Amino acid sequence: MVEGKESPTGIAAKAPGYTYDGIHLASLGPQEAADCLFELAVRRRPVGIHLCNAYTLSLARRNEAYKACLSSPALNLVDGTPVTWFGLALKGAKVPPAVRGPSLMRALIARHGLQHYLLGGSPGALSRLQGAIVQEHPEAIVAGSWSPPFRALTEDDYRFVVDDVAASGANIVWVGLGTPKQDLLISGLVAEVGVPMVAVGAAFDFLSGSKSEAPRWLRGTGLEWIFRLLSEPRRLWRRYLFGNFIFVSGALKEIIHGGRHRIGGPGRRFRRHA
Repeated sequence: MVEGKESPTGIAAKAPGYTYDGIHLASLGPQEAADCLFELAVRRRPVGIHLCNAYTLSLARRNEAYKACLSSPALNLVDGTPVTWFGLALKGAKVPPAVRGPSLMRALIARHGLQHYLLGGSPGALSRLQGAIVQEHPEAIVAGSWSPPFRALTEDDYRFVVDDVAASGANIVWVGLGTPKQDLLISGLVAEVGVPMVAVGAAFDFLSGSKSEAPRWLRGTGLEWIFRLLSEPRRLWRRYLFGNFIFVSGALKEIIHGGRHRIGGPGRRFRRHA
């Protein structure tokens, strides 16, 4: 390693945190996470950033490939009050407030010195999102965007993303493809893309106004998922019914067996996931 430079793994491992089923969760609050991400973007460090909520972690317990991508060199931020409650139950863990995807994206768009690339959503949705960004922050630079096809991505698609991000000059890529697709794509591509890639899920819909966010008074109560469930019951009922149960059962197991918190995370590298 060149002296004075730091590997993506080292940067991601700096943040203290705790673990859920072997997955390292960084103890960074909203402001700390925004500062960290800004630094990574300015320095063009190829780090995958994943926002982990109860559904994310429950899925990782059932899907080894998905768990592997969260266990690879990455920065996993806590997204959701239930996950912070789990952290608080672990003796000695530092647990700041959760980091919400829409809030994190807004915070970085408001900062000068970044060029953003938007990956995900339909062409119409991306157009609305770019319009909303420009309206709220006229000085923000959206350097490029891509609406991927509704099918499994091919090697040609991956190569297009790498080349298009490079050609755009962007130093941060926001990925809104939904869980787990967005996280798997980031894990497989971030080293080649060469800049931070952030999985923000439904943030594209919220920032563009396509979907309504939970009211502010409900955020941080642990009940925000109820608002989302009532908004999209047919699409989300399985996620929250089974996902929450699996997360809670896993959390209880960790707590009962004296779950540990630790600094850093594993440094393995995994192959690209289709």
